[in-house]
Amino acid sequence: MPENRRLNWRVILGLWTVVGLILVLQLYVTTERDFTKFSWRGHLYAILSQMYRAWMWAALTPLVFWLRRYIAGHHRQGAVIAGLHLLGALTAFAVGNVVRFWITAGTTGYLKAEDFDLNVVYAYLDWRAIIDFFLYWVVLTAGYIYDLNGQKRQVELREEQLRTQLAQAEFAALKQKVQPHFLFNSLNAISALMREGEAARAVEALALLSTLLRQLMAHAGRPEIELWRELDYAQCYLSVEKVRFEERLLVLFDAEEDCFSALVPTLILQPLVENAVKHGIAQRRSPGRVRVTAQRAGDRLHLEVSNDPAEGGRRVRESDNHGIGLRATRDRLQRAFGDDQQLDCVFNGPDGTKITLELPLRFARAPEPAVSTHG
Repeated sequence: MPENRRLNWRVILGLWTVVGLILVLQLYVTTERDFTKFSWRGHLYAILSQMYRAWMWAALTPLVFWLRRYIAGHHRQGAVIAGLHLLGALTAFAVGNVVRFWITAGTTGYLKAEDFDLNVVYAYLDWRAIIDFFLYWVVLTAGYIYDLNGQKRQVELREEQLRTQLAQAEFAALKQKVQPHFLFNSLNAISALMREGEAARAVEALALLSTLLRQLMAHAGRPEIELWRELDYAQCYLSVEKVRFEERLLVLFDAEEDCFSALVPTLILQPLVENAVKHGIAQRRSPGRVRVTAQRAGDRLHLEVSNDPAEGGRRVRESDNHGIGLRATRDRLQRAFGDDQQLDCVFNGPDGTKITLELPLRFARAPEPAVSTHG
């Protein structure tokens, strides 16, 4: 059984009021009575009789909806269910019409003591009042459709929640792949310094790595962060690498200030910056530059990571990323934004390798302070 949903009283009352007006129109158009001979009280009685019928059913609609759920929840045999609803329809027909007559007569001043006599009450239940018997089944059918639609929505909501949870789990798994990969790269760089006898530089790199890890821990679990934080992560990582490569690594950050508070997936730039160092700078003997830029174009955010070309004729291939770099970035962007994103790659160009990301521009609720300097 679907969970009970709160009915909108305004909608119910409005719909039944329209039905009442239609019944009044039908009464005046199809009846054989000569309404030209009616007094104003007679017209008022005829109008209120139909409007009270409609408003009575507005009050009965939630009760019929509840009764349908209750019977369906406590009985499984079709004959029993049909019999109980038949009893409900007859009760609504009998009690509803008698009460409606008393209220209408009392409102218009026609109510008399003999109207409460059983013979008179029985006379109220003629063929002209049979419409209430059928209205019960109409409301019952509407209740079934209403609950069926609610059950369908609940199923769709649960499916959407499951899809969201799955996407979040896959997103988190992808991010967990990126973080160890970045950490291993950093530790490898530090261990290389140790092997080269550069203990002081290794200690400096460890201090920078410790700072970066503290920043990452402070925002652990967040699927997206402000761009200025992401740029700080990238800058801190490049600072670790710069301890290793010294003058061979030149870093340039160029980000427009009105982009700093834009939201981006956490560590979305990290694998791109790592690859720029690994496949570009590490393959050079002369200095090489890694550039990170961020620009706003209307309601879009453009991010770019590029590096000078490798030396020695080595050509960079997308497969060099071993399933972590670009492939992980593509998967994360697809899960975060669907088709509302774009990732373009240019390998082995005259200016080296360039990775461009285009994302929807969304801002954090409270803008964070801008990055002091990047360059």
